[in-house]
Amino acid sequence: MNVGFISMARADEKGREVLAEQERELIMYLEKELVGKDYFGGKTVGFLDFVAGSLIPFCLERGWEGIGLEVITEEKFPEFKRWVRNLEKVEIVKDCVPPREEHVEHMNYMAERVRSS
Repeated sequence: MNVGFISMARADEKGREVLAEQERELIMYLEKELVGKDYFGGKTVGFLDFVAGSLIPFCLERGWEGIGLEVITEEKFPEFKRWVRNLEKVEIVKDCVPPREEHVEHMNYMAERVRSS
């Protein structure tokens, strides 16, 4: 997934859309696994939620937002978005994830560094 951010940051507009569609295809696997569940394991948060949650909504998605992309929409990925909202309510997640605005700004800075390298 880190490659997804770096590739997106370096790509032109057309390339970004191609990469975004590839990412959407991968996220769809997670979407299907989350149908009818609060978390990947069911009703309780678990290891996979923390791993996938730390990477996708709290790093990649904010990184994409920082470069002006909306890859994961509520319309196409309602289960995924619901799962993210559930994760945001978990105390340890609240304690560890930086505020959205600061994080998006930081990820935009990282994208600028990637583009200039």
